[in-house]
Amino acid sequence: MQRRMTKLVRLKKRAPENTGRDRSVVDVGKKIFTVLEALTKSPRNPPSLEQVAASVGFAKTTVYRMLNTLKEIGYVDQVAAGGYVLTPKFFELGRPVVLHQYLVPVARTWLEQLRLRTGGTVSLGVLDQGSLLYLAVMESQNPYRFAMKPGDYYYAHATAMGKCLLAYLSDDEIDAVIRNHGLPKLASKTITTGTQLFAELAKVKEQGYSINFEENADGVMCVGAPIWGAHGAPVAAISISSPTATMQGIIDSMKNEVLRVARQLSLMLGYGDNPCVPDTTLGKTRIAVEVPGFAEPSPKND
Repeated sequence: MQRRMTKLVRLKKRAPENTGRDRSVVDVGKKIFTVLEALTKSPRNPPSLEQVAASVGFAKTTVYRMLNTLKEIGYVDQVAAGGYVLTPKFFELGRPVVLHQYLVPVARTWLEQLRLRTGGTVSLGVLDQGSLLYLAVMESQNPYRFAMKPGDYYYAHATAMGKCLLAYLSDDEIDAVIRNHGLPKLASKTITTGTQLFAELAKVKEQGYSINFEENADGVMCVGAPIWGAHGAPVAAISISSPTATMQGIIDSMKNEVLRVARQLSLMLGYGDNPCVPDTTLGKTRIAVEVPGFAEPSPKND
């Protein structure tokens, strides 16, 4: 009888899994942020590709692909000398979130006092990618009111807050907003041409506040003012809105109210600590004016 020989095959043992590795973490994501952090270490001398690769310890080809990807989507740029820098788009990414987490708690008491004082709807907003983002809204008790909700976006050209913030952009940036969002007619007096908008923004910048006269809703007026940051640029804006029949006769006092609170919030954000910024950037209207009967709110623990 012929004996059949069975060939034994030795199976290769599978290497034990690295139990310390979290499978929910994407390694490439960690590497990208390691590269981004490397770009912040020498802002005056933007690092070259070779310097970034040496700093993070990754292969040069890997770092090149990451930087090229970030450059293509607008978060990294390459200067004339060949070094890499973060673009303003990178810093704009977290601005609305940071402002919401810090500015809203600081401003809430002031906004509520302003609402009680004026009887109007008081709003706080920022410019986000050319649109107005509402961070906080204190609604009026008036049965006829026009109010957005926190987190809502709206066309900047048709709001007092939006015009306050657009006014301090460059002409190219304003052109980009018009190109990306248009100037749709939302009410009977909405600004619908670039010529009108540029003329209105020049007026807003000169006087330091903005008035919205039935531009986003018929029968509603609004006055707004910018809130300035420590570096001398507007970071947000506040506004009061009321029915036109109510607001029209008291627009000057409403303007003074909103300007005073905007000034106070600007100081709380460090604006007054910046000696490089002249007072004229706040417009011709002096917004440190004392408003009779306006009591400074006492701090609250939220």
